[in-house]
Amino acid sequence: MKPDRRTVLRGLAAGAAVLALPQAVRAAYPDKPLKIVIGYSTGGSTDATARLVGRRLEQRLGQPVTFEYKPGAGASLGADHVSKAAPDGYTLGLTDSGPMTIMPNLRKVGYDPLRDFTPLSYVCSTGLVVLAHPSVPVKTIPELVALAKSQPDKLNYASSGVGSVHHLAGELFKAQSGTRITHVPYKGAAPALTDLIGGQVPVMFATIGPALQMIQAGKANALGVTSARRSAALPNVPTVAEQGLPGYEAVLWFMMVAPPGTPPAIAARLEKELHASLTDPELIRELEKLGNEDVGPRTPREVQALLRSELAKWERVIRDAKITLES
Repeated sequence: MKPDRRTVLRGLAAGAAVLALPQAVRAAYPDKPLKIVIGYSTGGSTDATARLVGRRLEQRLGQPVTFEYKPGAGASLGADHVSKAAPDGYTLGLTDSGPMTIMPNLRKVGYDPLRDFTPLSYVCSTGLVVLAHPSVPVKTIPELVALAKSQPDKLNYASSGVGSVHHLAGELFKAQSGTRITHVPYKGAAPALTDLIGGQVPVMFATIGPALQMIQAGKANALGVTSARRSAALPNVPTVAEQGLPGYEAVLWFMMVAPPGTPPAIAARLEKELHASLTDPELIRELEKLGNEDVGPRTPREVQALLRSELAKWERVIRDAKITLES
C-alpha cells in the first residue's frame, strides 16, 4: 500500500504544481526591461503618447521600459517588427490605425493585422480638424461644401502625405459631401501646416494638437472636427457630422499590441496593468493635454472588432477614390 500511497501523493503534488503554473508565470514576469516599438521618429505625438503610457507601465511592472523607433512605410515597418518579435512579453508595440487599417489596403505588408498580433488594449484617439486659411470666405462645413461645389476641382486641400489618415479624411469628406477638391500631399504635417498658414494652400485636414496654436492665434479657421464627438480641445467647434454629413468620422487611434503567441498569462498581466493605467485620472489628463480624446482601455475582443470595422471602412474609401501610393 505504501508505494501506491506515495504514487498518489506525487500525482497530487504534480497536479497542484500544474494548477499553480499560471500564477508562477505571473509572479516571475517581468524580470528584465521591456521595450515599446514605435513606427515613427522621435518627437511626434505618437512618441509622446507612447512615453506617457510606457512610464505608467514601468511603475506598475517594476521594470524599466525603453523605446525603439522603426520609422518608414507609413509606420508599417514598426508594426512588422513587432509581429515578428519573440512572444515573451518583453517587446510590445504602440501602433495606430495607419499601419493597422490603412497601409494593409494600400501596399503589401509583412503582417496580417488581424492574425499577427496579440491585442492588449485600445489607448486613445486623436481627432482631426478641417482648417481654412482666413482668406477663404468660409467659416463652417456647409459653407466649404457650397464653395467647393461652385468651383469643382479648383479648391485644394493639404494632407501630411498620400495614404495618411489626413488624406483619407479628405477623401471621405469628398465622397460624403459630393464635392471635387484636389488633394495636395506633403511630406509631413509640419510643412503642410506652414503652407496653409502662408496661404499657399486654402484648406487642410490636420491633427488637432499641432493646429491649436494657429487656430488660437487667428492664423487658421477651424471649420469642423472629424471625430464623432466634439473635441475637448475645441469645444465650440462642431463636428463635421453635425454640420450636414451624418456618420462622418475620421480619427487616428492608438492601440497596444504584443507579438502573436504571447503566453495568455503574460498577455493577461499586461492587459490588467494597461487597464489600471488608462483609467487613472492623472494619465487621462496628461494624454488629453496632447490633444488625445477617448482615452481608456478596451478588451482585446473590442480591439479586434475595431480593426475589422476600420479595415473595411478604409478599403472602401481607398477603392472608391482609386488611391495608390503615387496618388
